[in-house]
Amino acid sequence: MSPRVFVGTPAIITARQQPYLERWLGWLADQALDVVRLERRAYGSDPWLSLTELLSRADGVALLGFRQLDARAAIWRPATSEEVRSPGWWTSPWLHVEAGIAVGLGLPVLAAPDDGVTEGVFSADAWRGRVHGTALSSPDETRAEWLELVREHRRSRL
Repeated sequence: MSPRVFVGTPAIITARQQPYLERWLGWLADQALDVVRLERRAYGSDPWLSLTELLSRADGVALLGFRQLDARAAIWRPATSEEVRSPGWWTSPWLHVEAGIAVGLGLPVLAAPDDGVTEGVFSADAWRGRVHGTALSSPDETRAEWLELVREHRRSRL
């Protein structure tokens, strides 16, 4: 049986983003990984439980951080000594929840941010340990370490 990878994306993406999603799904299939996704309508009345149960059966997580909120005019931490302009775009906050659950379960995480998405797990500063990152535009450049961790996790469950 092939390793299972949960792929997290925002519930709604643009026509510009759709080809990237298709490239990623194709690339993951080319790596002999079984892709698992959770559509918005399948979350049920307890999304925390649904996500935890699904991720507990996965061997790795790939989070595609498509742009969702244009925060380029926003102020981060207003009226504090750390006040700064927002660096750009934000993705769905659910992707950060998925990342947190995955890290808690000890799964390898791959964060692939869209251009301008740099918050949370999509910040290159966060890519260490079992959390890896790559550009959304380049699934072929995905780190071999993440793939090996996914396969290693699968072997450990057999």
